Amino acid sequence: MKKSFYYSIIILFIISLVSSCSTVSNNQQKSQVYSFSADTLTLPKSKDLIDKTPTYEVYFELIQNTQCLDITVIAQDKNGKRVRCGFILESFVDVSHFPKKPPKPVYTELAKNFDINWRFQSNINVCNDTNDPLKRLNKGSYRLKITAFSNNFYNFTIDITSAVPVEFQK
Repeated sequence: MKKSFYYSIIILFIISLVSSCSTVSNNQQKSQVYSFSADTLTLPKSKDLIDKTPTYEVYFELIQNTQCLDITVIAQDKNGKRVRCGFILESFVDVSHFPKKPPKPVYTELAKNFDINWRFQSNINVCNDTNDPLKRLNKGSYRLKITAFSNNFYNFTIDITSAVPVEFQK
């Protein structure tokens, strides 16, 4: 009788553990890839240059707050050959509550795909910085500044993997 009681307790424990684990996995959001392509003729030029070369801007919105984004930017020349590409992710800073508003929108840098020695990565993973409120991936506007380090024609393909919807501005 004692053995069957202990077996019943163990079985109930295992069932509750399995059901709680499945509940957790059901609550996790699934990531989706959001893509955008444009070329150097259609993208707006940025006044903020990367390495003093032509730099272009792509804008997008996060529809909700999220923890992380995975960003990939690929640049291809007119023959379809991949070339080195640098990019910087920035978030829009709401300055509406300040008494003196600047004449142009204010952005703060969140991440870039190169380091101080110009070593590049084709994709980066950006996550919230809990210590810096300006480096959180909150609902709102974002800007990618991208360059292929030349005046030539390039086509850029941007893939953002996110657990929340991303809407590119055209």
